Amino acid sequence: MLVMLVALAALVLALALGLGLVPGARAHAVRVACAAVALVAGLVLAGAAVAVSLASAAETAGAQAGAEQAAGPEAPTSGAEGEAKDGDEAGEAASVATREPLPEGFSYVRDLAPTIEVELRYATTDNFTGQIVDGYESTEAAVLRTEAAEALALVQQDLEQQGLGLRIYDAFRPTRAVSFFMEWSRSGDEATKLEYYPDFNKPELFELGYIAEKSGHSLGGTVDLTLVSRSTGEPLDMGGPFDYFGELSHYETVGLDEAQTANRALLHNAMQARGFKQYPLEWWHFSYPLPEGTMPMNFVVR
Repeated sequence: MLVMLVALAALVLALALGLGLVPGARAHAVRVACAAVALVAGLVLAGAAVAVSLASAAETAGAQAGAEQAAGPEAPTSGAEGEAKDGDEAGEAASVATREPLPEGFSYVRDLAPTIEVELRYATTDNFTGQIVDGYESTEAAVLRTEAAEALALVQQDLEQQGLGLRIYDAFRPTRAVSFFMEWSRSGDEATKLEYYPDFNKPELFELGYIAEKSGHSLGGTVDLTLVSRSTGEPLDMGGPFDYFGELSHYETVGLDEAQTANRALLHNAMQARGFKQYPLEWWHFSYPLPEGTMPMNFVVR
């Protein structure tokens, strides 16, 4: 800015001299010489001012480009994609943050094995009672003793190498749910009899061992599950549905075809390889050995 002011002053002086407005500059030769010198000086100074301005602009542009290059390219993200990603992450974080802490020694199965599918039937009406069972407030919060959950995670890893996975129907079962089953057995409601226990009356379900008054599920080491294909997401054919009370559910029942027998054996062997033991009357029922004196628990599954 100072250079430009000096140049402007020089140009004004050149005009003053040329017009004879400056006292003592009336001689023609003096006026012409002074005017010429002033004009040249003004042009030089004006050119210098322009050059300085251009150099400053180039330096600013170069600094900005260097800063952008150092920062690196920013990955393009569409508005919808970015919002969806942020929403999913926020939802997961909120879900974990709002979960109630589990009692010491218990874990959420999917914290250890995220790819295991969970479909807790007793948190829905799709079970032998036809009702949502007391103590279940989530269809996805499968809970086990930590050692059992860790062993189940290893089973999942083994099965994934074969393109298979696990789907959990029940895990930890609070004692209030067992009490709910007892109350159901004393009621006259038989709406689910044809589907789940066509060959028996309710009291026989306890006598024959299909429902227990004290369940191993309440200890936190027992789990009900099946196999699913990871490519299709469909459960494998086990020759009978979950929670069906009858000989069809016995692990070694007769009348299964070759594929059904093989699928039951595959589940049995995978679970047994990681320390679980199967309950013979139910192909889906496995228990992990827990320390002597482990006590049943009654917290809500949520």
